[in-house]
Amino acid sequence: MKSWSPDHPKAKLMASKRADILAAAKACFLETGYEGTTMEGIAKAANVSIMTLYRHAESKEDLFSAVISNACDPDDEGERAEWEALLKKPLRDVLIWSGIMAQRRLSDPDTIALMRTVIAEATRFPGLAEMAHKSLVGHLEGMVAYLLGLKQEASGVSKKHREALAVQFIDRILGTRLLGILLGLPGPSAKEQRERVEAAANDITASLATRERPTKA
Repeated sequence: MKSWSPDHPKAKLMASKRADILAAAKACFLETGYEGTTMEGIAKAANVSIMTLYRHAESKEDLFSAVISNACDPDDEGERAEWEALLKKPLRDVLIWSGIMAQRRLSDPDTIALMRTVIAEATRFPGLAEMAHKSLVGHLEGMVAYLLGLKQEASGVSKKHREALAVQFIDRILGTRLLGILLGLPGPSAKEQRERVEAAANDITASLATRERPTKA
């Protein structure tokens, strides 16, 4: 889905319109499923013209991917401010907070409903499952890899290694729990979530602390 740089003269208007379109698209996908949702229906629900909708998104698939990815992002100004403040703290604290938020997002009823839509319609749309996985799990992995690149504790670590650590972290905090939630089983308690995330964060920070560093000449 398209985005505009902050210095664009209509950046705020476009961001607001984008949020309205994503909210309308999410409601449509939840109500009528992927197959039953049309770009015309989304435009009507968002109260925008079809031309405006295509200015923001190239296709229904593009919108569905954006809706899923958006479920993983901070959803209000307070949360974004908390996120920015947290970046100044040690890596372990950043990983714990991001891991807890990721689990909370994935346990959201709307996110679960979207994933069940993918499961129900994947045979009719072969690329849907891969796209949804990339938009959800891949988005989370990319976010963690990005955070690692910002922190001093991971300085000197290659991009490939950061990406591998991110995959390891997300795999640890999700594991088979996500499957259980999709099947309708109760999600982990807040205590269990934190314990799982802390263990995963400890693994990452320990791995970084014990890695071989280049010797100085």
